[in-house]
Amino acid sequence: MRIIAGKHRGRVLKTLTGEQTRPMMDRMKESVFQIIGPYFNGGTVLDLFGGSGALSLEAISRGAEEVYISEYFKDALKIIEKNVALLKEESKVHIYPVSYEKMLQEVRTKKFDFVFLDPPYRLEIINEIIDFLINENMIKKNGMIICHYSKGKATFTNHLPIIRNQFYGQSEVTIFKNC
Repeated sequence: MRIIAGKHRGRVLKTLTGEQTRPMMDRMKESVFQIIGPYFNGGTVLDLFGGSGALSLEAISRGAEEVYISEYFKDALKIIEKNVALLKEESKVHIYPVSYEKMLQEVRTKKFDFVFLDPPYRLEIINEIIDFLINENMIKKNGMIICHYSKGKATFTNHLPIIRNQFYGQSEVTIFKNC
């Protein structure tokens, strides 16, 4: 796994072995970032299921000002910390070793430009999280929610417009925009 574009372009990130995390493939990540904006002019990111931190670090590399990452799995937390240190981005990355529920409570007064929702496939919680984000007014105007899940396993009930839905093998990505 590597950083695709921006100031850290080409840097290789550490990942976990095994099936505890499922990182977004580079091809899929590149496509997502082309949709949400190839480069950012600042912005704040929330990444509720950090994994290796690759999505948040890609956003930092492309110009995001600040990211908030939660990850409950201890081995993944260590990988995120190593990747942040590798890129020397400690001042821009806030890592929370908590569940997504606790993280949402921790940051409920903040507003985000981008939210990455890439939960384990077995958890069908994306609608619940999006509803919380909307109800708590946590998404800035024109902010986006990027959801990655098992192909065909999500039916969305929120009222945000979908700006893109794409399939990648057995995965699916849906991007919402708060217009």
